[in-house]
Amino acid sequence: MRDESELPFLTLNQMDVLRRFALFEMSLDELRDAMMGVFEFDLQPEQRAARTHFRMPEPGIAITRKHISKALELKREGMISERDMVEWATILLLNDAYVLDPGDEDLIAEWLNDISLHLDGG
Repeated sequence: MRDESELPFLTLNQMDVLRRFALFEMSLDELRDAMMGVFEFDLQPEQRAARTHFRMPEPGIAITRKHISKALELKREGMISERDMVEWATILLLNDAYVLDPGDEDLIAEWLNDISLHLDGG
């Protein structure tokens, strides 16, 4: 296993891409293209996996209740599908650049896990 100090830092553009994805301002395909080489993922229902090839940013990108609220609002308005929500929540859980708001960490983790694992019923 490679020492983390050998890994590259995320660029400002890549950090912006991750922030925008967390806010549903870009698609999964746009995320995949922008993060090629530093973040690989497979979101097949039977096997969800991700590999990061970057140093953990300090500070990480905080995921808050506002992110969850926005996702639920977009879903309610029909702007995104259930599948979009599942993929979004899964990426937030699998990418090491994201950190859960320490004040609401348990609640946010529970919501993201519920969305990622239980909404994807088929």
